[in-house]
This record gives sequence, C-alpha cells and structure tokens, in this order.
Amino acid sequence: MKRSTKKCIIFGLVLSLIFIFALVAQGADKPVLRTLVFQGWARTPSLQKQVLEYEKLTGVKVEIEEVPFSQFHEKMILDFASKAGTYDFIGTLTDWFSELVRGGYIIPIDDYIKNDPPEDWPNTYPQALLNLQTKDGKLYGFPTHDGPIMLYYRKDLFEDPKEKEAFKEKYGYELQSPKTWAQFLDMAIFFNRPDQNLNGTVIAAKQGGQQLAYDFYLMLWSFGGDIFDENWKPIFNSQAGIDGLQYYADLRNKWGVTPKASTTYDETESGPIYLEGRAALMWHWSHIASWAEMEDRSKIIGKNGYTVFPVADPNIPHTTLDIHWFFAISSASKNQDETYELVKWLCNKENDKEAAFMGTVACRLSTFHDPDVLEKFPFYSGIEAALAGEAKTTPQIAEYAQVDDLIGIACSKVIAGEKTAKEALDEAAKQVEDLMAKAGYYK
Repeated sequence: MKRSTKKCIIFGLVLSLIFIFALVAQGADKPVLRTLVFQGWARTPSLQKQVLEYEKLTGVKVEIEEVPFSQFHEKMILDFASKAGTYDFIGTLTDWFSELVRGGYIIPIDDYIKNDPPEDWPNTYPQALLNLQTKDGKLYGFPTHDGPIMLYYRKDLFEDPKEKEAFKEKYGYELQSPKTWAQFLDMAIFFNRPDQNLNGTVIAAKQGGQQLAYDFYLMLWSFGGDIFDENWKPIFNSQAGIDGLQYYADLRNKWGVTPKASTTYDETESGPIYLEGRAALMWHWSHIASWAEMEDRSKIIGKNGYTVFPVADPNIPHTTLDIHWFFAISSASKNQDETYELVKWLCNKENDKEAAFMGTVACRLSTFHDPDVLEKFPFYSGIEAALAGEAKTTPQIAEYAQVDDLIGIACSKVIAGEKTAKEALDEAAKQVEDLMAKAGYYK
C-alpha cells in the first residue's frame, strides 16, 4: 500500500473519531429530564411516543417513571418535600394544586410565557382549565389531559326495538338515556343479565383508588348536596349525602347490578368492562368516549352514547365533575429552562391533537374545534360548554388529599356493611372538621 494512501486512511479515521467524540460531547451537554406518572394514565401512550420524537429533534432524553395511582401522590410529595429534584416535571392533578403551590413545590411559568408563549396564546385553552392552575394571578403549568365525567350507555341496546318494547311493557315509560337516578336503576336492573355476560352498570369502588371519593361527590351533588359550606364547614353528611351514598352502595349490595368485584376496581379497571361490551350503563371520564371509538381498545365502536349525569330529582340541576391533569415544573429541578421548552412542545397544537387520537382528552381549543377530531370524537363539541357551565370541581384547598382519603374510607365502610351511611359520613365529617380547624380555617 502506498504511503500516501495510508496517510489518507489514517487521516480519515482521525476525522471520524473527532466527529464521534464531538457528538458524544454534544449529547453529554444535554440534560436528561425525568417525570413521574401513574400506571394506566390515558396520556402515557402519547407521552411515550412524543418524548422519543423530542429526543430525535433536540437530543434531550426524557425518562418516564410509572407508579400505581395509590402511591402516586405520596411519592410525588415526598420527593418534592425533600428537594431531591428527582423529577423535573410532573403530570399532576388539579386536586393537589393548592398543596403543591403552598409547599413551593412547583414554579409559575408566566415569565417563560412572556418570552416564549405557546401557539395561540392567550386563547390557547378554555379559561375554566387555566383557573384551576392559577394562584394569586400566577399560572403553573399547561393542561394536558382533561375530564369531565359523562354518563355512557349502550346506544345499540337502548335503540333496539325489541328492548324498547320489553322495557316499556315492564316499566311503563320509554327506554331512553336516563335523566334521573330512579330511571338509571330501572335500566340497570333491566339490562343486568349475568347469563349474557352483561352487567347493568359498573362502578369503581376500590378503597384507596382514584375514583371512589369522586363518585361520592357526584352522588352528593346530584342528590342536591355539597361538600363544604361557605365557611369550610363539612356538610357532606347531609341527607343528600346519606341518600346518595346509600344509593351508590345499593347498586352493588342490594340490586347486584354492578359486579361484586367492583370494590377491587379503580377507574382503570371499570372502564374496560364497559368497552368490552359487558355493561349497559356507566359513568366515567371523557376519555372513555374516545376509547369507545378506537379499534385497539373497544368492542363497542359506533355503539356508545353519552349524556348528562342523572339527578335524584328533576328540580336539581344536572352537574358533573371536572378535574384535569397538567404538566408542572418542579421548583427543585436543575433544568427548568429545558423543562419549559419540553412541556411547551408536548402541549403544542400538533401534539395535543395527536394525543386526542391516542385516547387522551385534549385540552386546547384548537383541538376541540378541529374537524378531524370532531368527526372521529364528536363529544368534543360539548366539552367547552360543559367546562364553562355545569361542571364542578374538587375543593381547592391544600388539605384536599387528606379530605379525599377520609371520605373514601367512609364510603368503603358503607359498601362493606361496616357502618350505615349516616354513621360513616358523620364520622368523616367530624374528622374533616378537626382537620380544617387545625389548618386554621375557623377563626
């Protein structure tokens, strides 16, 4: 081999090594951003896909840690309180917003937005969503997965002429989506057919799960009650609360229209039962309206109907529960600038729309009005109005997680037959009042 050829080869190898080392050095300069989410979160599939795309675009790697929902809040708060900075951002609930702000665990993003706003700002999101992430005029994070809860019913069953005829003959009125709890019970009993692997309904009554206390609030409101009065005194042990909780427990214990195993179901277990065609009625978060039309998740495509949440009396206004998940930046993160860029990108128009098609309930107004989205998921046409109107939310207090636990325990005692609804709610109300007194709410 000629000496000149050898020199060329060596020179080429040296250049290649320099290039490789430069790439390694460049990658080493990029931070690794970490987040915590709960197992079964509807936003996770799209999040996993999008962070891989972000790494290709920017070189920034994102690590996602998943834990069961029952461990999520504690793990999040312990890390934040220790200031360990394990997580740069969190996909967290508006339920805990006041607690996170009071602890100084998350940062406002107003200065970031001023210098680098998201698309369409300030008309990016419904104001009702931003209100739940705003404290003292400061905004914390971007919405990424919304509620609200809707009542679902099997449209194919409810519109079947034979079913309609049989129902009217038995109950004396037309089979249609229920507007009252009395109608709901009639229909749940009518369609409860164990021999056909069909339940009248399915609830998520797992102690320590996400859904149980939410279900109680829905029953309480729909029976005409409320959680607190204007002075933060608990009033959920009113007759409305007692009647609502008893109705809820009776669905399993007296009427048997929901599986006995409902006490082991959280919302991640109850939803698939309906989507598999094994329940005629169910209330659940809005992502079920999306999942019902997705080939990889549903056996009832084209058969799902949805409507307003029932009430105990026609004179009680229909309402629903809305909370949402948002991406918040940790105050202990050493990479806050980079994290803002990531979070803003994850919540951009393209990714919000993509997330909608992957089963997330999108949050941007642009997605709500997108023709492709509305064609596939027509329920989006009503979300904006629901958020602006009848939807209620959980108490915006730093002590909410403890209140939620106490109410969930009370509900479990009633379902288990350990206490009456009045006994359990009176006990919980006293515990909540003591908690609020110690926190300084009564002066």
